[in-house]
Amino acid sequence: MFSAFRPFLFSALGAATLCLSSCGESQKPAATTGPAATTPVAEARYECPMGCAGSQADKPGKCPTCGMELEKKS
Repeated sequence: MFSAFRPFLFSALGAATLCLSSCGESQKPAATTGPAATTPVAEARYECPMGCAGSQADKPGKCPTCGMELEKKS
């Protein structure tokens, strides 16, 4: 008796898998428009001259790892 329902069961399972797997792909993020999205702002970036990890900052100061003064990078 199970062999009679096997093709229907596999067809239904395959159709459900295809429908559910494609649900998330149709949504795309909304494109942001406005002056912030079209005009890049050039901000100063400061880094340690020794290249220490985690030493990048947006303002001058000292490297948290080695204590050297951060240098301005463009």
